[in-house]
Amino acid sequence: MQSIVSLFTTYLPYFILVLTLLVFVHEYGHYWVGRRFGIHAEVFSIGFGPEIFGWTDRNGTRWKVSAIPLGGYVKFLGDSDETSATPTTEPLSPSDRRRAFFSQPLYARAAVVLGGPAANLIFAFLLLTAVFFFAGEPYSPATVAVQESGPAAKAGLRTGDEIVRLADKRIDRYEDIQDAQFLYWAKPMSVEYRRGNQLLRGEIIPQFCERTDRYNNTLRYGDLGLDQLIRPVVGGFTAGSPAEAAGMKVGDLLVAVDGKPVEYFSRIPELIGNKAGQPIPIKYQRDGKLEETTVVPLADKTVDCAGKEQVVGRLRIRPAAITEFRSHGVIGAMGAGVRAVWGMTTMFYTSMAQLLTATRPVDELGGPIRIAKAAGEAPYAGWVGILNLVIALSVVLGVFNLLPVPMLDGGHLAMYLYEAVRGRPLSLKAQEVGLKLGFALVIGMALIATFNDIRLLLR
Repeated sequence: MQSIVSLFTTYLPYFILVLTLLVFVHEYGHYWVGRRFGIHAEVFSIGFGPEIFGWTDRNGTRWKVSAIPLGGYVKFLGDSDETSATPTTEPLSPSDRRRAFFSQPLYARAAVVLGGPAANLIFAFLLLTAVFFFAGEPYSPATVAVQESGPAAKAGLRTGDEIVRLADKRIDRYEDIQDAQFLYWAKPMSVEYRRGNQLLRGEIIPQFCERTDRYNNTLRYGDLGLDQLIRPVVGGFTAGSPAEAAGMKVGDLLVAVDGKPVEYFSRIPELIGNKAGQPIPIKYQRDGKLEETTVVPLADKTVDCAGKEQVVGRLRIRPAAITEFRSHGVIGAMGAGVRAVWGMTTMFYTSMAQLLTATRPVDELGGPIRIAKAAGEAPYAGWVGILNLVIALSVVLGVFNLLPVPMLDGGHLAMYLYEAVRGRPLSLKAQEVGLKLGFALVIGMALIATFNDIRLLLR
């Protein structure tokens, strides 16, 4: 019950704010391109249903905010309804016909339809470019620590190797490896890696994992037995840390745990995993001096990839900053922005293809409640968290609307492509059937996503 109350009191206002911004960007893309072609916009609405307030500009366009804040629309002159799918049956004067949407040449109509998704992608690109220019591009080296007896170790990889390609995709940073684990977990992955001056190749067979994150989302991925190679420096503590209680401080460099050397951070859980409740000696460096203490790891419950619950020892320490920031000039920041938008776009379409082919289960499809939770939690991550959410949702809104589904912008573009190839538009009856099927598909996806969200909320 508390989760439901917090959804409406904490998350919903942020969700509406973010959605309103992105819907405005999307619809303004349609509007702006339409105006460039001399098409008259009768209505520009944020939301659906009854008007709450609005005004009419000098061009005769009614700008308004409506009661249901779950989208928006631009109604051009000559449209029969808000979808811009079919022309009105009402007669138009010659002057109005010249300004009507359906009187425009095919390329103009296609450009107007494309304007909405393009605006979302351009908006995300501009935000990313600004972030990369002023703050730098986050970068985590793709140099890995290899877990003993894990899939990568069996494939011949060693700690210190740098991943260059994975699943035939270029790897620029460690986050690319994580993305590949979530996208391509159902099949063996080709791998190309650099060891010293050698460029080596192999194949990793992922171990399927299904876990629940701190938001109760089910995560399915292929565990490769790889961790980021991080120096074993204490960057912080979580609540109740036995290491902090034993006198360790932020900045300490771990040297040995239970008499065994610690070369990298992910080695620590390997050494203490079966030592819960047992006193173990830890050696560390502080200001160049070697110190020693005894720590009793706390017993934490976890679930392994096979779904078995285990009790493991934890020091409850966090690593020091593992992300570097590459500085960019304007051109470099723009290039990084393009790469980031392209990466998110390909990830979205790959995930959608996996959902449609049942490679990925439909319970991973999230909807408005999950987005609302993400929007409500973003402010606690600071302005970076808010920007990341806005950028990601802007890309998703843009590329989702490009799906070739009647009722979406991509469906309109598909019909225009048919018209360009055949030399005549699709019949009105076929368009109506397509719109009904598209409506059913979109509503079906929305119902599944909402069901998944509610089930997640009630866990």
